[in-house]
Amino acid sequence: MRNKMIKHLMTALLILVAAPFVKAQVHVGDILCEDGDIVSPANYVISEHNAVGVVFYVDATKHHGWAVALNDSGKDQWGPNWLDTPLRNRKNILQAKNDLDGYSNTKVIVEGGYDVAFPAFDFLDFKNGWYLPAIGQLKRLYANLDEVDESLSAVGGSPFSSNEDWEYWSSTEYYICDAWSMDSSGKLYHNDESYNGNKDDRKLIRGVKNF
Repeated sequence: MRNKMIKHLMTALLILVAAPFVKAQVHVGDILCEDGDIVSPANYVISEHNAVGVVFYVDATKHHGWAVALNDSGKDQWGPNWLDTPLRNRKNILQAKNDLDGYSNTKVIVEGGYDVAFPAFDFLDFKNGWYLPAIGQLKRLYANLDEVDESLSAVGGSPFSSNEDWEYWSSTEYYICDAWSMDSSGKLYHNDESYNGNKDDRKLIRGVKNF
C-alpha cells in the first residue's frame, strides 16, 4: 500500500515538474515575436513582446508552421526574365500549388552567386530566416486571410485587406521568363496571353518565416 502511494506521489511530482515545459499548441492568428516566442492575440502585450509576424499555417504537430511578416518588404521585380535558374520550374498550376518550400527556393537564389539582382529575394532578411513564400504557401495564407488580418491589425502590422487590389510574388517559377504570383482574389498567375507576368514586372513582396 505504501509503495503504491509513493508511486502515485512520484507520478504527480513528475507531472508538476514537467508541466511548465510543455509547449502550448500554436494556432492560426497567433503572434510570432522577435525572441521566437509565439503568443495568442489575447496574451500579446506590446510592452512585453515585439511582434515580427503572424501565424498563418500550423502543421500536424501543432507546434510548427509558417508566419507572415507584419509588413511588405517592397514592390519590385522578381528578377531577370531571361535567366534560367536551378529551381525546378513548374509547368502547370497543379504542380505549382504543391510547391510549399519557399525557404529552399529562396536559398537557391540568394546563395547562387549570381551577378544580377533578384529584388524580390534581396529585399528579405534571409540570414534571419525570412524568405519569399512558394505559391502553395501563398494559397494557404489566403485561406486564412481573415484571421491573419485581424492579428496584423492588433499588433500594428499592415493587413492585406487595407489594399483592395494587390498582387504578391512567390518564389515558384513557371518558366525562364516568368514566375507565379497571387492577387487579392486568390487567383494564381503566370505569364500567358491574357496576363503579363514576366519576372521583370513590379509586384509586392512580403516575407514568410518557419517556426
